[in-house]
Amino acid sequence: MSMEIEFNPGRYNEPGVTQGITRKVAAAPAAADKPNFERTRAIGRALAEAPEARPEKVQQARVYAADVKYPPDEVLDRLSHLLALKLKSSE
Repeated sequence: MSMEIEFNPGRYNEPGVTQGITRKVAAAPAAADKPNFERTRAIGRALAEAPEARPEKVQQARVYAADVKYPPDEVLDRLSHLLALKLKSSE
C-alpha cells in the first residue's frame, strides 16, 4: 500500500474546497490638499550649503601623499596577494 502526498497549502484534502485568503486593506493616509515638500527643500538647502571639500581631509591627504612610506609595504603586499587571488578565481 502506498500513500501519495500532494503539498498545496491553499487546498484541503477534499476536492473543490480551497482555503480563503483574507487581505487587510491599508488605511488611506490623511488627505491633504497639497503635498508638503518642506523636507525635500530642507535637504536641498543642506546640500547647497555643504562645502565641496573638507579642509581637514585635504590636509590629511597632503600629509599621506608627501610620506614615501605610505602606505606601508605590508599593506601593499597584502593587497597584491588579494588581487592575485581574485585574478586566479576569475579565470
